[in-house]
Amino acid sequence: MSEDSISFEFSKKLTALQKPLYAYILTLLPNRTEAEDILQETNLILCKKANEYDPKGHFQGWAFNIARYQVMGHISKFKRSKLYFSQEIIDNLAEESADLKQIELTRKALQICYELLPKHMKSMAQLRFREDYSLDKISKTLKRPMGSVSATLHRIRIKLIDCVKMKLPSVEAKLDA
Repeated sequence: MSEDSISFEFSKKLTALQKPLYAYILTLLPNRTEAEDILQETNLILCKKANEYDPKGHFQGWAFNIARYQVMGHISKFKRSKLYFSQEIIDNLAEESADLKQIELTRKALQICYELLPKHMKSMAQLRFREDYSLDKISKTLKRPMGSVSATLHRIRIKLIDCVKMKLPSVEAKLDA
């Protein structure tokens, strides 16, 4: 790949990441003005380190990690102020933010996979997982034996798990693009 295409891809990813990056910084730093300053500093560092980024790597994780270090550096300058979070709280918020992103990606992939289920499986899955019907109630509603309902629900779970594992990278790529 040429340097021009790498920098175009890098700048495209960086531009698309501005809102999530700002939101992430804001979860770690309660002051909007300071969060905006940290975002600008983070962008400068990301641009300076653009040649260090592996295009096959996870751009958002790399950028968020740099932002986190910028926030930590900023806070260490102002430790005496009661308005700043402790390092432990920042670490916890950073972990929660990463977990929330993973949950959202999984939810989007699951939604795609649910739509791909055959009609009979989709209706049974809806009764069980969205309507919270018991196996007995599903059996009576669909006029099917409980063993059959249980086996079908097991197959649905396996299908959804496999599908989510397969779809997750493409959902994540769409989000990072």
